[in-house]
Order: sequence, then structure tokens, then C-alpha cells
Amino acid sequence: MTVPTLMQNHQRKVYVTQLHKVYSEMSQALSLYITEKNAVNLKESRFNTIDGLNDFISSHLKVVKDCGSAVKDCFASQYGYINSSTVISGGNPTCNRVITLASGAILCIDVENGSGSINEDDEQEGSTTNLKGAVATIEVDVNGTSGPNIFGRDYFVMFIDNDGTIKDYAFEEYGLVTDSSKGSYTGAFGKIMDDGWQMNY
Repeated sequence: MTVPTLMQNHQRKVYVTQLHKVYSEMSQALSLYITEKNAVNLKESRFNTIDGLNDFISSHLKVVKDCGSAVKDCFASQYGYINSSTVISGGNPTCNRVITLASGAILCIDVENGSGSINEDDEQEGSTTNLKGAVATIEVDVNGTSGPNIFGRDYFVMFIDNDGTIKDYAFEEYGLVTDSSKGSYTGAFGKIMDDGWQMNY
């Protein structure tokens, strides 16, 4: 193997390790939250509401930066696609909560009963993310604003089921997408899990 190939393979392993860390941390926290609330699922714990989400974050995640609902205040200014020069930038996208974890990962979290809500100043508090039947979505940049800032390399979308399971409905629906046709819903997270936590693309 050539040196560039070895470096690419190493970097892919680093991204997957960082992704798995976020997945494990969130899975454990969600399970613990359900138990602590004496609930049988996330809806019963009220995690799927803005108040519940805020309670979960403050009590179960190690947050080093809180950007409220503003994506631009935490995430990189632009993101591209694996097989495309198209770059997403500009505008002022929002999520119900945007935070940076102690691990360096940045999360944009939307919950079922939080998307699109308007505050008393007539400002949008959350995005209108397509949950695809999940109770929440997490868009995550596993290494913060460091490059390459590419969907499917260091940026992924996770879907949270009512029982706290984290999966990828986008991958289940249309597999891995490497261009801009599905926006950030590339199915890359599901592909990595399906391949035994390997980035084989």
C-alpha cells in the first residue's frame, strides 16, 4: 500500500472511533435517563419535549459549549459531500439544542415535540427536521470544526427510537448516498454500523 492510502485508512479509523464514542455515550445516557425517570421509554420520560431534552443534556452529557439553537455558533461554516463538490453553507439553520461535548464532538439535536416551535420573540427555536418516525435526531460532527467537514466522513445523522435505540432510518430507506440528493441524510452512519463499524466507502 502507498503512504497516502495508509494515511486515508488511518483517518477513516479515527473518524469511526470518534463516531463510536458518541454513539456509546449517547446510548448509555439515554438508557440511564429512562431508568432514572422510572419510565418505560423516552416519550414517557418526556425526553421528546424541549424541557425533557434540556433536562437530559444538563444531567447526562458533558457539555463544554452551549450554542442554544444556532448551528452556526458551534458547527463549521460549510460542509461538502463525498462524491460531489457541492458545499452546504450560509443561512442560519437551527436545532432544538446545539452543543459541543467534552470529547470535541458537536451535536445538533431535534426532538419530536420541539421542531419548529416559536418563542415569545417570534423566533424559531428548532428546525423542522424530518424525524422519519424517530423521537429525535442527532446530527454530529465527530471532530468538531476540524476538517474535512464532509457528510459521511466526520459528519453523520443518527435517529433515536422511543426505546432509546440509536439507528439510521436514512440508511434503511435508501442506503448510502454520497452526493447532495438527500441533504445531510446520507445513510453513512447506518452503513458503518452495517459493516461492523468499518468505513468501507
